[in-house]
Amino acid sequence: MLFPAIATVALLIVVYVHAHLPRFTARGPKRLAAHATLLAAGLGFGVVSAMLSGPAAPPWVVVASGMGVVHLPALCVLVLKRLRHSGRS
Repeated sequence: MLFPAIATVALLIVVYVHAHLPRFTARGPKRLAAHATLLAAGLGFGVVSAMLSGPAAPPWVVVASGMGVVHLPALCVLVLKRLRHSGRS
């Protein structure tokens, strides 16, 4: 099955975003708020999706995928900022 591969890609997205977020976010409450908001939204989306998915997929895969889906827009923004050599905001 592809479940471990899907979860791995989703978690790699999460790790990339949280590892590179400090490069483009000012220190202090802005950075903490960005990390906390992404993690809370990702976990919330993943858990609700896991509760609604039923037996279609293992719950751990659905939670990991939900985290990846929530972090995907942030990944796109960070990649664009990196390509443009943007500073911290």
